[in-house]
Amino acid sequence: MKILVSAVSCSQLLERSAKNSLIISLKSNSEIKVIAQSIAKNFSNSQLIRQLNILPSNNNVDFLWNLHIKANKIYFQNQEIGSLKILFKSTLPGELQARLSTESIIERYLEYLQKVYKIAVLNESDRHVELFIPDGTILDFEQLWRKFLQKVAFSDYGLPQYELPGLMQTFVAMLNSIKLAERGFNAPTLPIATRGQAIILCAWYYAVWQYTKEQYENRCINIKKWNLELEKETIADKDRKKILKDIKEAQEKSQKNIDKFAKKFGEVLAEHQDIYKKLESISSQLNSSEIDSKKSKKMKKEEQTLLSKVVFGEEFIIDKQKVFADSQKDPFKFLEIDKNKNQETFTSIAELSKKFSKTAIDQIGKKSDYFVKCIIEIYRLLEILKNNKFDPLPAPILTEEIIPPRSRSPGDDHKEFCYACGVGLDPKKAKWQVLRFMFERPSQRRQSASGEGRPHICDSCALLAFASPLKVTDESIILKLEAADNQISTQLKLKDYLRMLTCKEMNLNAGKYIVLTSDKTKKGDAASSKLGQVQYAIAKVASLFSVEVLQDFKFSLITQASEPIILSNRHLIFVKGIMAGYGQSIIESGKEINLKLGDAIRHIQKDMPYLAEYSITKNVTYSDCFELEKVRQLYWQTIQHDLGNNMTSNKRLAKRARLYKDVAALTGLTAAFVGSMESSLKSKEKEEDYRREMSKLIEKVDDPNFFGYYATLGVETIVQARLWKNPDNYFIYQQTQELLQTLGQSNREQEKEGKTWLQLYIDDVTNAYAHFADSDNYSQEKDWKELTYQLKLSLYTRFPELVRKSKNSGDN
Repeated sequence: MKILVSAVSCSQLLERSAKNSLIISLKSNSEIKVIAQSIAKNFSNSQLIRQLNILPSNNNVDFLWNLHIKANKIYFQNQEIGSLKILFKSTLPGELQARLSTESIIERYLEYLQKVYKIAVLNESDRHVELFIPDGTILDFEQLWRKFLQKVAFSDYGLPQYELPGLMQTFVAMLNSIKLAERGFNAPTLPIATRGQAIILCAWYYAVWQYTKEQYENRCINIKKWNLELEKETIADKDRKKILKDIKEAQEKSQKNIDKFAKKFGEVLAEHQDIYKKLESISSQLNSSEIDSKKSKKMKKEEQTLLSKVVFGEEFIIDKQKVFADSQKDPFKFLEIDKNKNQETFTSIAELSKKFSKTAIDQIGKKSDYFVKCIIEIYRLLEILKNNKFDPLPAPILTEEIIPPRSRSPGDDHKEFCYACGVGLDPKKAKWQVLRFMFERPSQRRQSASGEGRPHICDSCALLAFASPLKVTDESIILKLEAADNQISTQLKLKDYLRMLTCKEMNLNAGKYIVLTSDKTKKGDAASSKLGQVQYAIAKVASLFSVEVLQDFKFSLITQASEPIILSNRHLIFVKGIMAGYGQSIIESGKEINLKLGDAIRHIQKDMPYLAEYSITKNVTYSDCFELEKVRQLYWQTIQHDLGNNMTSNKRLAKRARLYKDVAALTGLTAAFVGSMESSLKSKEKEEDYRREMSKLIEKVDDPNFFGYYATLGVETIVQARLWKNPDNYFIYQQTQELLQTLGQSNREQEKEGKTWLQLYIDDVTNAYAHFADSDNYSQEKDWKELTYQLKLSLYTRFPELVRKSKNSGDN
């Protein structure tokens, strides 16, 4: 199917009649048509989607028999339409964040090949990718890789016509939503590969400068206001001292940035001025006819050493020295003067800087050194843009030949290899060290090192990690989404769901991964740190996705552990149900993190749904009975699906499943008598009195004789009861009916005037208990106690008004 859609998508490949014939064959039945439309979406081929809807169907076409493979060449109706190609993957980095960067860039690159060049991805493993290349497509994959990096991954806005995001939708979106370090970090020095990358970084640092300038101006206004306050004769001594203290602090903060800029930027100008003087001297000596070869060689080496230290051109140094003096070494005046002189340069940067949020600005720490580094980086990037002196693009990570691993000397505390991917480095030229953008923890304690330090990394890993939005932090979680089954339609829907979710919730996605930022209280407390990372991930996924998506896809939480943590579909479905059924949210009224929800999720993770519901029930006043019954049945269906044919095994999950079913059946059986007691006593006693009696009856469910005795005590009519079939109890109704059939009572269902019920007798309770007591499932005392305890919890969730609400969050 992918091969045929790829061939059809290449307009120059097939003649019109053959193309129409192929499109008609793609509509041979409704299932094939849906799959073809989904594949066409992945090829960004809206025209083909329309044609599949317009052209007539032909249900008699067996089009797959017209497709033949011979020596890696693909033929359709004896016409060659393309060929197969295998590309090999490079070794993935071991560190989590660097590995995610590489995996996600591979996904994005393959998507680029599909949408732009109609190259179909047929098979993929950890080591290779098999492609179908339509006839006539360029086969220089190194050139395609460079185009992808320049036009998509390291461009500003990517290719919006193909929905391929650039740095604004990946890097900038990440900066705007996820705080990478609590206290911020210094402006990173990174390899610069494209104009788009340089401009975006420049705009980010400019946004930091602009915000710092606004803070400086606000402090100046406050100082003036405070000085006016001091002039008042009526001001109290206490207030005067406070104002004087505030003025001093504001002046010190402002002066610190000015002094640091004067020192650091002054040093940059002085160092470069000194370098150019030395270079001029060396040049004049080298041009002298009196110099010998030995001295000439030495001076050339010195010249190269000096040139390696040059960041700014001589013309730049001369110009900025004048601006430096005119601004009186004030960083805010300096950039304003220079901006007015070079309006064309700064206009687009200033406009782009508005795209950075306060979160992005706060990524850079508040130290004066960091602020000055931002200004220096602005001008370093502008020099790169002016001279077009960019670093090399990352090396291809999909190659036509296998790249064998190289041997190296033992130990990991040297510059001979990249700490991320292991590629060899020239120790003399290794200049990039791990930053927060690249690793979750940039400081590493290497085996052969005496202490912690930042290891060296190759240009490619540094750049790929920079461009990836997948950053591991305490305030975010990274999820991997995969199809839960092998159905083609489900696999093809994955990208659509990711794209819709990203647009709807402003989350970040890259390939099959998605980054969810942690919900926070108004005080700034992150829910993921209080609930627990796994519990928060379950709650967040459950709240974002529909039940259909939770059934169709497999969710994995990515952590530093060697293996991803699987988020079970049944757990996600049940959590979604109790959140909707009991009106629960991760953050309550924007103020408090819902710790009770976290407790319930932990119970669900142990497959104890009755305890989970009870822990929520006793702390809420709202419940949607219809929604809750629906999720109870869904949970049962999902756990059956997970077990397959192993329902009778002795494995823990099978035991939990049988317990869940048996408790549901007993709940329906006993709830009917509790409900009958309520109906009988409601008109005779006060509310608190009859509710107390109902609670007493529920407490007796651990013994069928006591339950039967208490249920019939003083009330002759309660020896029988009805379990009505309603939308809020159809799951337990079904389970109770099946239990009665097991007990040999298959004719208990009755119907009258559109109402259906099960006719129950108190002896049914005794018989049911005897049935379970004889079962191997509950032959042990602890298993029997577990059955009756879970039954008690289930009954209380059916009669939530009987559960005493906690007076405070610390009650159990």
